[in-house]
Amino acid sequence: MDILQLRYFYDSANYLSISKTAEKYGVPATSVSASIRRLEQELGCKLFDRTPNRVSLNDRGILMRDSLKRIFNEMDSMLEAVSGAVDDPKEIKILVKAIRAMITEQVIQYKKKYAHSRFKLVADFDETAIDDYDIIIDTKSDFYAGYDSLELVEQQIFCYVPADSGLCTRRFSLKELAEMSFVLMSQQGNYGKVFIAACKNAGFSPNIVAQVNDSACFKKIISSGIAIGVTGQFAADVNGALSLVPLKISDFKYRQTICLYYKKDNTGNAARFVSFLRENIKK
Repeated sequence: MDILQLRYFYDSANYLSISKTAEKYGVPATSVSASIRRLEQELGCKLFDRTPNRVSLNDRGILMRDSLKRIFNEMDSMLEAVSGAVDDPKEIKILVKAIRAMITEQVIQYKKKYAHSRFKLVADFDETAIDDYDIIIDTKSDFYAGYDSLELVEQQIFCYVPADSGLCTRRFSLKELAEMSFVLMSQQGNYGKVFIAACKNAGFSPNIVAQVNDSACFKKIISSGIAIGVTGQFAADVNGALSLVPLKISDFKYRQTICLYYKKDNTGNAARFVSFLRENIKK
């Protein structure tokens, strides 16, 4: 057995998916499956229970996964100490156009693990000069030529109001909100574009009273009750101190896929951070 075999098994055990492991390593799913079967033959026991549509770990597979977790954690720490981020002074440049709170949390966790890493985190919905960025977080699109992509999460777009708002007590059609005021993070961002297009289809132009490219100010405006906020479910942080809740709108139900775009030639910290996001953000 070799390290790659064990990595294939470990990732498949965590994902409970051969195809996701294959996507991570950029190889055919048949190669991952064959490698795991060879590992099982060498060990003389099965690690997975297989059905036509899914795989699940048996007791020996669980024991193997838990043991490998400890081994790989120690191995990764050793590699970091020997030749990790200390030897890679390059700043990781990230353009964040979606799920900013989630990505910020991942940066924090990465810094705890790799203390010598450095980031330039830019949250600008309107930025189009993208070539300088190692990583871009944005909605699914074909705009980012030269970047590979990975789907991270699916996100629903909502119209948010304070939890104590009287608007929370009933269901609306979008047309019934035509006289309301709205706040967006940016009209050029995907949330704004989707919402404005939906309003146009409903027969009106929304009264946008503010555009705020700062999440704290954005939430405060919504919390004050002076405008309805349009954003994605993660951006709103509905469990936060401001207690924002989505309106029930019968004809405004939009979901979008958020992707990680990364340069194909990323190395060092940038490549490591891409792998970190793959591991820690599950679609």
